[in-house]
Amino acid sequence: MKSQAEFDQVAFSGGGIRCFWHGGFLSQVGSFDDLQPERVSGVSGGALSGAAWIGGVESDLLDLMREAFDLHDRNVRIGEPKLTPHQHTYRAVVSTTLDAGAMQRIIDGPQFEIILASAPKSIPATLSAVLGGALYKLEEAVRSTPHLGWSSLIGLEPLRVDARQAARDGQLVDLICAAATIPPVFDVPQWQNRRILDGGMCDKAPLPHPDEGKTLVLLTKPYRNIPSAAGRTYVHPSSPVAADKIDFTDSSKVTRTWEQGIKDAKSWLASRDSDPVI
Repeated sequence: MKSQAEFDQVAFSGGGIRCFWHGGFLSQVGSFDDLQPERVSGVSGGALSGAAWIGGVESDLLDLMREAFDLHDRNVRIGEPKLTPHQHTYRAVVSTTLDAGAMQRIIDGPQFEIILASAPKSIPATLSAVLGGALYKLEEAVRSTPHLGWSSLIGLEPLRVDARQAARDGQLVDLICAAATIPPVFDVPQWQNRRILDGGMCDKAPLPHPDEGKTLVLLTKPYRNIPSAAGRTYVHPSSPVAADKIDFTDSSKVTRTWEQGIKDAKSWLASRDSDPVI
């Protein structure tokens, strides 16, 4: 296992349920107490990954999510009041996982930013989501990089939120759920009087601010164009993970995604042991 204070920062990318790769990977690379970074950032599903890691409840999150998925056999419920189970299920898992002990660890922990996307007031939020999603897919296909920029063309702006303060205020569950807002699957919430969408539309892996020191960036998929920056280490699955971004019906996919994180971490650690230069 690699060690203590090796990284000054850890950034958790988005990716929905694919973010369980983060948990498997870090179960081998190190707990928060092992790595002790000064700053952590998270976006979309990575906001929950980061909170569970700092809170020391990653295994609890895995177990609860698998149990929740075992209760669902459909992602769409035609004719029912709620078209999908996603929003209720996600909130239930987040609120149960982040118990009082985890919340206190987050409050006492490092700088922790959760990045949201602020929708422009001039465009209906659902339309912003549709346009933002289309730009995201197009930019992903053309540039294939975790750091996006085209969403600014329709006025989407990143909003950095202090997760420790949200925990102190009893709002961290709301914040983490807001970070994973994908209409029409999720209703559009507000944060600080702004309409909020998934922050991954602005940047799939936003770095902490200030961005200083050695950084571990945890992705959930490979990209063709990963930046080469001094002091920055990107890690990603060796192949597409089993989990689908918003498929809440198959708990085995969560398990296999976590297990792939373990396997990829062991390979990564072995390669660094033979060549320890970052």
